Amino acid sequence: MPRHRTTTLGVTLLVIGLAAGPAAAGRLAAAAAPRPVPPLIFPVVGPVTYGDDFGDARGQGSHEGNDILAPKRSPVVAVEAGTVRLWTTSTRAGCMIELRGSSGTSYRYIHLNNDATAANDNSGGCVVGVAYAAGLRTGARVTAGEPIGYVGDSGDADGGSAHLHFEVHPGGGAAVSPYRHLRRARTLLFAAAPGKPFTVALRGRVAAASVGSLTLSVDRLQAWPGSVRVTKVGRPVELMVPGTAALFDALGTIIASAKLATLEPGEPVVAWTARTPATLSAQLGEPLALVAERIVLR
Repeated sequence: MPRHRTTTLGVTLLVIGLAAGPAAAGRLAAAAAPRPVPPLIFPVVGPVTYGDDFGDARGQGSHEGNDILAPKRSPVVAVEAGTVRLWTTSTRAGCMIELRGSSGTSYRYIHLNNDATAANDNSGGCVVGVAYAAGLRTGARVTAGEPIGYVGDSGDADGGSAHLHFEVHPGGGAAVSPYRHLRRARTLLFAAAPGKPFTVALRGRVAAASVGSLTLSVDRLQAWPGSVRVTKVGRPVELMVPGTAALFDALGTIIASAKLATLEPGEPVVAWTARTPATLSAQLGEPLALVAERIVLR
């Protein structure tokens, strides 16, 4: 994998700046410095475990990223908009993606899935549908939150716990600890290709209800297409509930929409969203970004 080095052009610019005076040198140095890492979308959708293991000793040297443990084949998404490059020949990294972000920061997604089954068969390879999301190719432009791959154990992680080794390289240079950026990142409820129709079933309990909206404390969800399940969601989501939404009791009988406003906190509910084109706001579960089409009191 490529390593950062100071370029001849960078040295020349610095020398010219010093010759022109301290102020000019400072301006040139500031211009040459990489832009800050922008706010990110968290790279894995669903339940995860991770810590700040950047710099820890490894057999090949110090650890240059953070390992994000997650169930095998958990969706992996673009942390910001940019261009992707697929790596398929590294024995250490296994199936890998480099995302060159629009901000100038590069990100590396390492140990993506290479198993064709739930077992550790290593027979799937570094291909679309196994390691990489459908339609992904080197040079493809992706948006923030767009699915790009799947968590696995390829490369020298073979046989260990499925995880994503995630690296952050400001300006495309040396790796820095991703930890603080991950801690501040926004987490997606579900993964969906931008602009493609989707629907989600949200299971949880009523947190608040009124005419036109329902806030659920979501326990788990399932998203289509792909029938992807996300467990242990553990967050509130405010749904828009138009007058056309159908409301059912536990026996499957349609009840008056006015009943919505009388729901008590803690009541178990399943809400299906209307089939609409995916947006980042909807994936993030921002207030009223998801529109309920059917609500069932359990």
